[in-house]
Amino acid sequence: MEFIFGHLLEVGPSGGLKPEYQNYALGENVGDYSFLPFSFGGAIATLQGDNLDATLQFANTQITRNFVITAIKESHVAKVSTILWNPTTFAVEQTLYEYFGVCAAGGLDETTIQVKLNSVLDAVQANVPGRRLNRNQVGNIPFTSQVSV
Repeated sequence: MEFIFGHLLEVGPSGGLKPEYQNYALGENVGDYSFLPFSFGGAIATLQGDNLDATLQFANTQITRNFVITAIKESHVAKVSTILWNPTTFAVEQTLYEYFGVCAAGGLDETTIQVKLNSVLDAVQANVPGRRLNRNQVGNIPFTSQVSV
């Protein structure tokens, strides 16, 4: 029996993930997923079941640079599904694992771009992704360390 692995990638704001890319059917659209050459890796679970950071790696092109910059700046959540697929029909036969991570950092060289995916579960709070303070949440925010009461 032959096992053929692939990945599905969905990226977007928390609560707004949409099907985006697959990396196994070269030059084909599979359902709502367009082809994009990318890899997914890293230690993603410990023996205790904790999620660890993982990485996505893309070719360094203008399109992927823009995509990665937006995902990191806006703290998008990524869902990566590791699947078994049928090479004749391109159909997903089984989902083996799903990883959710926040696009937290990135790096690039001449040929590749990497995105670090942090675990979506924060040890202190359960917000996905972590919230930033703004005027709507707390009122006027002081710009100096001097606060008079």
